[in-house]
Amino acid sequence: MSRGFDVSKPRKIGVCGYCGRRRRLTRDHIPPRSFFPKPRTSDLITVPSCVDCFGGWSNDDEYFKAAILTTNEVYEAPAAQQSIESLLRAMENPAKRGFARSLLDSIKEVDVQTEAGIYLGTAPILKIDRERLNRVAERIVRGLFFHERRRPVPSGYEVIGRVQQFGFDRILARLEGVEFPQVREIQHGVFSYTFKEAASDPDSSVWLAAFYDRLYFVGFTRQLVELRPPEERASNPAAGADG
Repeated sequence: MSRGFDVSKPRKIGVCGYCGRRRRLTRDHIPPRSFFPKPRTSDLITVPSCVDCFGGWSNDDEYFKAAILTTNEVYEAPAAQQSIESLLRAMENPAKRGFARSLLDSIKEVDVQTEAGIYLGTAPILKIDRERLNRVAERIVRGLFFHERRRPVPSGYEVIGRVQQFGFDRILARLEGVEFPQVREIQHGVFSYTFKEAASDPDSSVWLAAFYDRLYFVGFTRQLVELRPPEERASNPAAGADG
């Protein structure tokens, strides 16, 4: 497994940005570094990670990248072409044949139509494994939280991360009137994000992000329902999120 760091040589002891335990640390890129074509800029986000949290993510990262780059929204984005070409070259590697085959087996033909209902024919799409996609999405939210707050999401809070290929307008409608800070752009807009903390609880937050300014992403950190005051237990800021 190689994701840019030698996990056999963890660095100093510190707090893991994901689990919050004091361990020997390496660093993890958020989003995965493979999203960013070379030459990479200096503004990529890294999060301290213990080896236990870091290990085992490589396959999910590959799948997440392939799923994002093959969506209709991203596939035709000029800024994504170098990453798509890199993905296709990697899939030609004999060591990646199993991964390539699993992706090919997940492709199916679907009907395509405009918003007005005009039929455009069929197009191939990747049948998404939502569980794998959500694991990486939730890790991105945890990583962004640490990057901004300089500490992990506290215990007693859940983290939700969803790629929103559809339904993002409904989420924005629910957030109408909420003023978000200026959007942060990573590597000239390959990834961008903003977030807003709840006034009554700064550890509860909403995260809005985009890949290539085309495919949107929504995330939440929120106190577990059973730990909230009774008057807040009925609230559900994630309602409407896909998946």
